[in-house]
Amino acid sequence: MSRYARRVASAGDLDPSFAGDGRKAIDFGGTDAARAVLLQPDGRIVVAGGGAAGNSFCVARLRSNGALDPTFGAGGKRVIDFGGDNESAFGAALQPDRKIVLVGGSVTRAAVARLKPNGSLDTKFSGDGKKLFNWRPFDFSSVQAVLVPPSGKILLAGFSGPEGGDIQVGRLNANGALDPTFGVGGKAGVDFGGTEFGLAMARQPDGRILVAGESEAAGAVVARLRANGALDPEFDGDGRVALPGGGTVRTVLVQPDGRIVVAGNASGNDVMTVTRLTPNGAPDTTFAAAGTAEIDFGSLDDFANGAVLQPDGKIVVAGSTQADEDVAVARLDANGSPDATFGVAGKATVDFGVATFGNAVARQANGRIVVAGQRTGGDDFAVARLLG
Repeated sequence: MSRYARRVASAGDLDPSFAGDGRKAIDFGGTDAARAVLLQPDGRIVVAGGGAAGNSFCVARLRSNGALDPTFGAGGKRVIDFGGDNESAFGAALQPDRKIVLVGGSVTRAAVARLKPNGSLDTKFSGDGKKLFNWRPFDFSSVQAVLVPPSGKILLAGFSGPEGGDIQVGRLNANGALDPTFGVGGKAGVDFGGTEFGLAMARQPDGRILVAGESEAAGAVVARLRANGALDPEFDGDGRVALPGGGTVRTVLVQPDGRIVVAGNASGNDVMTVTRLTPNGAPDTTFAAAGTAEIDFGSLDDFANGAVLQPDGKIVVAGSTQADEDVAVARLDANGSPDATFGVAGKATVDFGVATFGNAVARQANGRIVVAGQRTGGDDFAVARLLG
């Protein structure tokens, strides 16, 4: 045996079975940025965001090995134009029938599109597969997150503004029409006393809806609504919680035991933060230090932009670090401590050769971790897969 031992691949390493070296860049021809990633049951990977020559919604589908899927769109890619400029998808959801719902904004309006499994627009949705609307008349409007529960109705979360706007939650019927049984005319606003931004959403098994984001007055915030859109007073008394330390929440997750995990930068941008709440909205003091774990990659700006739960209770967090301008991925044990079996002391970075941001993360059934974002050197979608 050679005295030079080959290093055994471990969790947090790039997966060489994906695109040759674990990394894939996808070019739509503009300033392209991926902001959402979905995993199909057949192993294919859907990545969505914005870009292309016209600043439109962009979506690509990859085979499990990282190659573009030629059965989707044109050579694995699809661009959706709503007729304006500065368009981008910020969230995506996969329906049980494999249709893909994309949400974002077009100029000043909220935008939603639904695609068939082959990437073509689904004309059963809003007549032509696309819907534009405003949360409030004449306000700037955007959708940042989307869920499709078993009912087939489509839940949306976002914000209105620009000044004095609130977190907004809406529900569409399967045909794209606003559902009048939810909130007021299909919409419900959440006010924390200033200008708020709804950035993330999750749904509990009992139908209650969690929405999280940022408030200029209160910092990182989480709210819970009942299934009909009314604020849930069983959540911290009035349905609203402001996390200590200010900052932003970009992901909200619900554990099987009902506890709530939020990830972002609740104490500023210098470290990633993960906070766990009890089902009633109180800090879970059994998690990390007083309910919040901090993840420091050693730069002045470490951003947590996405997170996912593992079946064993571990939490994977993805974003970026300015220390090396790389994608940053961390994994915590169920109690909030760094997972020593992942990367180096629970942390791993992915170098695309230029400044790259990780914006979204998903976990495959085999435990491998897919991160999507933006490779700034070529202004391309950046997708990486790590061993889990």
